[in-house]
Amino acid sequence: MAVLAVFGVWGVLILLVAIILFWSAGLPKIKSKKLSFVMISLGFNVIATPLALFIGIMATASPTSTTNDFWTGFLLIQGIPLLILIIGILKWFIIDRRKNK
Repeated sequence: MAVLAVFGVWGVLILLVAIILFWSAGLPKIKSKKLSFVMISLGFNVIATPLALFIGIMATASPTSTTNDFWTGFLLIQGIPLLILIIGILKWFIIDRRKNK
């Protein structure tokens, strides 16, 4: 119950989804399709998204801030995990699919 009090319901759900993604990256079915890297990067994205939203929302706290300030703050945190996910998906689609043919 202490974890729920500290993180709240959404925090616990986000942590559970990330743990499930990290755990499923080691399953034989995922490994056979060479999706482990994609699953791990999805887990990093799930963990980084609430922090990125918080930073983006705090960037718009000023009365003179615009939507661009939100996206700057959001992508400051979420940019690297998104790039890793995009690279993983492209690697899975392009490189691994060519090797199987």
